Amino acid sequence: MLFSLYPTDSSQLRAAVVAQALAQPERLVFTSFHIPESEGLLAYGEYLRGLHEDHGLTFCGDVSPATLDKLSIRLDEIGRLRDWGVVRLRIDYGFTAEQIRRIAREFPIAVNASTVNAGLLDELAGLEVIGWHNYYPRPETGLEPGFYLAQNRLFAERGLPVYGFIPGEVSFRAPLFAGLPLLEQQRHRNSYRNAVELLTLSPEVKIFCAEGTLLPEHLRWIDRFEQSGEVTLPLTGLDPSVGFLVEHPWRLRVEGAEASFRLEGTRAARTPSRIVNADQRLCGSLQMDLAGYGRYCGEIHLMRTDRPLHHLQARVAEIASPYLGLVDLLRPGMTVRFEQV
Repeated sequence: MLFSLYPTDSSQLRAAVVAQALAQPERLVFTSFHIPESEGLLAYGEYLRGLHEDHGLTFCGDVSPATLDKLSIRLDEIGRLRDWGVVRLRIDYGFTAEQIRRIAREFPIAVNASTVNAGLLDELAGLEVIGWHNYYPRPETGLEPGFYLAQNRLFAERGLPVYGFIPGEVSFRAPLFAGLPLLEQQRHRNSYRNAVELLTLSPEVKIFCAEGTLLPEHLRWIDRFEQSGEVTLPLTGLDPSVGFLVEHPWRLRVEGAEASFRLEGTRAARTPSRIVNADQRLCGSLQMDLAGYGRYCGEIHLMRTDRPLHHLQARVAEIASPYLGLVDLLRPGMTVRFEQV
């Protein structure tokens, strides 16, 4: 997980973002030099220079022709941004293909993956190009998943990497303070759920938090998923008889059963310490096979759908409600790690 800084951020917010950014193996930070509300870009650039020199942070800067006007530099002087620790430029609206090629003489470039078309990518053939998606401050303007995946295919067909954003969850940016999602359906959701979804849709995408910081547990769980593919599932209502579930990761059986994901290696002669069932075997609940199921006794099922109660199964835990959407993102054969919250 990587992070973003902006000229409009408060000093307190900048400090919090830098602290989380410095804890990451890669110290690339996204920033923008063409926010309409921003003032004092030269002072902000000196702030970035200090972060680069003191902490080794580097920056991808979002630029437009308005950026050059604000900074009073010509296109052929754009290399001066390297003094601030800028190592890549994301090209926003307003530049022609020829101007982008001129910029690429000075910097590796990223283009707006949410708006680019195949024609422009073909014009830029031979350049070191990254597709870097947009984020959408105005509610109901974010992308829908099908369009997002179609845009990603433009880059995959050319062997080019793609970066994307998830909205923040601790603090929100101007002008609307309504989150900065890439996918509209991720607006207002928690960042962990959003990160797993974005990486499940397109595993090759590198993710940046578009604003602010993340909750520490979410950052830890995202890092785990990025590094090992393990999906952390926070549990509530854990019955003492299955306390072992939080001791190590578990693999979901490879068969794509309709009703549930079955946890490998959980069969054993055990029963719940007490049976507290809900109205149904609800999606996201963990159900244990009881002795009446013979050799299946003790096997744990993570429900994929709501099913009627059954006298030979009993609820032993459930996914905490803010994370129920993760169940839809699981696939047979995945590895999960349970944590009690």
